[in-house]
Amino acid sequence: MVLVEDAPGVPAVEVIARLSAPLTAEPPGTRRPRIIVMLRDDRVDRILDYLRSDVRGFVCHNAPLRELVTAVRVVFRNEAFLPHGIAALIIEGILPHLPRPDPRPSPSVSGLTPREREIFHLMASGISNAEIADACSLSQKTVKFHVSNILRKLGMKNRIQAVVRTRGVPCVSA
Repeated sequence: MVLVEDAPGVPAVEVIARLSAPLTAEPPGTRRPRIIVMLRDDRVDRILDYLRSDVRGFVCHNAPLRELVTAVRVVFRNEAFLPHGIAALIIEGILPHLPRPDPRPSPSVSGLTPREREIFHLMASGISNAEIADACSLSQKTVKFHVSNILRKLGMKNRIQAVVRTRGVPCVSA
C-alpha cells in the first residue's frame, strides 16, 4: 500500500507510473502496490492521469482521518475508493467527452423496491458501497447484492452507466 501526496512541484504521476510498472524480474505472484493519492489539485485531467496509472483510491488533503482509514481498508481489499466530491468531479469531467445518450427512454426506477431506490439514490450521489453500507446499516455484501439487482433491473452494465442514463429520473419512493 502506498499513499502519495499530490503536491505542487512533486512529479506524483511519474512516481506512480514507476510504482505501477511491472518489474522485469518480477517473481510469480508478486503484486504491484495498491496506491492512494491524497489530492490537493482537483483538476479532472490530473485525476484521470492517476486513474490511468492504476491508482485505486483518492482522498482530499483535508479529509478527516476516518476517511483516510476507510480508503486504506477499501483499497487493501482491491476495491476503488472515491469520495463523493472526487467521484462527482470525475463524472462531470468525463460527461462532455462521452457519446451522446442513448435515444431510448431512460430506465424507470419504478420497478425497483423501496430499498433498491434508496440505494440507487445513494449510488447516484457518487458514494462507495462501503459508505452506502454505513448509511443504510447494511453489510457491504448486501449492498453489492442490491447494486447488482439494480443494474440488472435497469439493464445497465455498471454503476456509472446507470447514473448517467438515469440522470434526471426522480429517485423518490412511490
